[in-house]
Amino acid sequence: MSSPGRLASGLSCFLADTWWFALTRRLPDDRFAELARLRAGQGFTAIQLVVGIPPEVGPGNPSAAGESGPAWFPGGRANRAYLDQAREKIEYLNSLGLTAIVYGCWGHQLAWLGVPGATAWWASLVERLDDLDVIYCLSGETNLWIGSEDDLLPDRATDDLRRLTTAARTRLPGAVRTALRPVRRRYLRSRRPAAVRDRRRGWDEVLVSLAASTERPLLAHVLPGETSADALDRSDLLAAVTVQTGHHPESRPRLWEWPATVARRFPGRPFVNLEPWYEGIHDSFGTADQLFAYWVSMLAGAAAYCYGAHGLWNAGDGTFLAHWGKQSLDTAAALPTPALLGASHRALRADGWPDPRGVTTVDTSGGALRSITRSRADGSGAVTFFPDVGRLRSVRELSDVTPRAKPSPPRPTGAGAARPDGTGHGAGADGRRYFAPDRGEFVPAPTGEGPLVMLT
Repeated sequence: MSSPGRLASGLSCFLADTWWFALTRRLPDDRFAELARLRAGQGFTAIQLVVGIPPEVGPGNPSAAGESGPAWFPGGRANRAYLDQAREKIEYLNSLGLTAIVYGCWGHQLAWLGVPGATAWWASLVERLDDLDVIYCLSGETNLWIGSEDDLLPDRATDDLRRLTTAARTRLPGAVRTALRPVRRRYLRSRRPAAVRDRRRGWDEVLVSLAASTERPLLAHVLPGETSADALDRSDLLAAVTVQTGHHPESRPRLWEWPATVARRFPGRPFVNLEPWYEGIHDSFGTADQLFAYWVSMLAGAAAYCYGAHGLWNAGDGTFLAHWGKQSLDTAAALPTPALLGASHRALRADGWPDPRGVTTVDTSGGALRSITRSRADGSGAVTFFPDVGRLRSVRELSDVTPRAKPSPPRPTGAGAARPDGTGHGAGADGRRYFAPDRGEFVPAPTGEGPLVMLT
């Protein structure tokens, strides 16, 4: 039986931040602790981090190492001192009420370690961390870089690859580049299917071993365009069907379409988008986009939510992995968005959401999302998110969107209403309550413009 606030799969409705380089020298101990306290105070309940070699760097890159060196040495031998420090930091997260979502590998690293090496590495993680408050994620982007797994070896970063690619393009005449394209396409057509099968088979084998060694919830992070159930044959061992919608404006509809697709294909399975667009990546996706992604995802049926900010995921200084954008760690840490997300999450959870059996209704009339509503299966309540109430023709139209709920006990009023921490309800005479995500608080009446959440 699941404990209060947890699904039968063992997952809680977490609000996670993303720190891929948290256990490297790029994030000193004092800064790690400072950020952990900040996020806990803002209402986050989990941190995604890599206990291993982070993405976008080779194992010998200085940015991959912790204070005690890399996670593992050539040949895959575990660095026990690194694991000791990883445990200490996860213990600190746990002391603040933050669950650690532990990523042990990245997809292409299966070729570096081999199946036996990846299995052994995960065994080391379970041995060292299994008594802590953790969720295990088998791998980030399980199918990444099939056919080019060695490009980062031994110590490159993707910054280096981009420079090398640019240099090669400038040296090769245009006619030569044109002639090489069909050769590459033929190679990919002939070799890629077998390579994909091998990668899938390898991660399945590691997953089976991991599942046999722990009772902690298991996840798998995948590439945009696929679900974890598509990427792995043994996805039945996972606690949720997961996706990555990615970092492009075109991914906006996927925020509500993916959960609906998963609900149809895998009835009853929890859904989590492990990587929606990061704030500040490509100098895009600011506060309004982040609040949109949170509310749309949760009301579309997500079981939990993951936030990320460029500069924080990579512990950036404005130059490291700057092809994703120049936003730094300092800038990312000072953003107002996480506090607003925390307030939104508290407001949603305080009202007893998410409801796994709920029903979602989406209004995209006019070509853009006008509203999304999640109604309880028994008709006892609903939550509606309006990206911009200014687009509605009248307050009456706003009221007509959400079906009136069945009678329920009175909501708190008076001293408990409209509290700035997002836990008050601010109920109107008709029982409707209004929450302004961009203010992080309940409001007594619909605002004239901007995002609005209506709870009944």
